This record gives sequence, structure tokens and C-alpha cells, in this order.
Amino acid sequence: MGASLPHSLYRADQVRDGERKIAADLGVEMYTLMESAGLAAYQSMRSRWPAASKILVLCGGGNNGGDGYVIARLAIEAGLSVTLWSVVDPSKLTGDALTAKERYLQKGGAITRDKPAQTEVEVVVDALLGTGLCRTVAGKFLEAVKWINLQACPVLAVDIPSGWMRIPAPSGGKRFMQA
Repeated sequence: MGASLPHSLYRADQVRDGERKIAADLGVEMYTLMESAGLAAYQSMRSRWPAASKILVLCGGGNNGGDGYVIARLAIEAGLSVTLWSVVDPSKLTGDALTAKERYLQKGGAITRDKPAQTEVEVVVDALLGTGLCRTVAGKFLEAVKWINLQACPVLAVDIPSGWMRIPAPSGGKRFMQA
């Protein structure tokens, strides 16, 4: 990773449009881009924490969650111990996120809807919320963000750390929590 910031910043709608254009230009399905993103994130995790064998993946309901399912599937294929915590009803997934979930389950993955009791996790993968978030984080999402912030292990954020998203400000405090 370089020491400088990118010269250009993009809005969420520009990123989505760019992804569609890239897929069309390459003649590939959008799911192929999700697989590529998930693989890149998985490889980054393994490069940064090669000894980690127990990971917890937190998934939301959109394509960011789909990336999480891809990462979890790749981890299972590599023989890692994977816990996947979905903060949304997995039966409600659609599109590419649904495809990613189905492929994860085909590899023997399991999904929990409850906050895990497991505290022996070596890496947490934050695939809760992507760049398209346009509301304040609340409910199960807020509970998950707070849970992430209490963990002592490293966190790999897909797209952007969910703890930096729009969450209710504590009285007299900051509006953003760092993951």
C-alpha cells in the first residue's frame, strides 16, 4: 500500500455505475466482479494475518454482504474455521448476494443470526455495510458495529469500516465510531 491518498474520490452512485460499465466492457456478469473483490479481500486478509485460522464474517444484505459470503467460502475452501453472522434474514437476499450465499452454503458453510459467543476469533471480516449507505445505522447493524468495536482482534473491512458509517452520536460525543 502506498503512503498517499488517491487523487480522485467517487460517490457511491459513481462506483456502482463504474462497476456496471467495467462489467459490460469486459463482457462479464456483475457476480464475476463480486468474486474478484471477494478474492482480493481474502488474499489481503491472508497476506496480512497468515497465521489466522479462525475468522468471523459479519454480513449485511447487499453486495457488501455478498462479498463477505465470497470471503467466507474461500476461507472454508482453504480449511479455515469460519463463523458467519448475518444481521439480515438470509432468505431475503437477492441477486449476486444470493448467489454468493448459495455458493457458500454449498461448500458446507453455516449462517448464524445471533451474536456469536465465540471469542477466540483471530480476524473479523466486516461486510455489513457498503458505500451506498444513506441512512443512520440502527438495530442489528448498530449492535454488530458496537460488537466489532469491542473485539481485540484485527478487523478487515470490505469497502469501508461499518463503524465509520452514519451512526447515532452519543450525547456530546462524536458522530462516527472507528472500527
